[in-house]
Amino acid sequence: MRVSWTNWTLLAGLFSGVLSLAQTVHQVEPAIQPSGAYVAFKFDWDQGRPWTKYTISVDDAGNAHFEGVGNPADAGDGDSYSLDFTMSDSGRQKIFTLARQTDYFRGQVEIKQKNIAQTGKKTLEFHDRSPNGAEALSTSATYNYSPNPDIQELTRYFQGIANTVDFGRKFAYDYRFDKLGMDAHLRSLQDLQASHFVEELQAIEPVLKKIASDPNMMHINRMAARQLLKSIAPTLAVSPPAAQP
Repeated sequence: MRVSWTNWTLLAGLFSGVLSLAQTVHQVEPAIQPSGAYVAFKFDWDQGRPWTKYTISVDDAGNAHFEGVGNPADAGDGDSYSLDFTMSDSGRQKIFTLARQTDYFRGQVEIKQKNIAQTGKKTLEFHDRSPNGAEALSTSATYNYSPNPDIQELTRYFQGIANTVDFGRKFAYDYRFDKLGMDAHLRSLQDLQASHFVEELQAIEPVLKKIASDPNMMHINRMAARQLLKSIAPTLAVSPPAAQP
């Protein structure tokens, strides 16, 4: 279920002016509640596909925000794209638990080795606020590759979310301009889901519902969308994590 993050609405005017510049995507910081905490993942690589840059932010209430710049090599799409959604409870808990297990990204998370392939600059951040709104903790780590299994899992999970958002924008395009191309994208999403390369499908639930309920869509595509919808994890709110050290 997609919901808007209230404070992001207040910044909409600012975002509209900067989204056209790919270089600014990492300057955007998520708006959070005064006493809330959030984890952010940032990716930056000019050879990255489908995104060359993106940021995903998740707060301790499950509010999530994606903002990225597509690779123009993918069908000429180099535009900026943003999306607000609600994380699944399991996803939110997973992210904050792994952040805690890594000591909130303090210390060295990357081991420099010459034989490690370049896969893009990645940054994990943790930010917390005290009850009076002041920042109580702000930590981060930047890496290309980390041998830490918790960092690896966080990276995989956030990249899976980025893949999901990419399918959402593709489905929106197919629905309007290329319904015949929908079949290939739905099949690809199902294959990636089976391999755990996509996460948090509820982020694109609205467009999947549109496909599933449209009598003008091919029956096989409607069935595929319905199967994907059935796999979506619940997003009911639970208590936020305990206060951070």
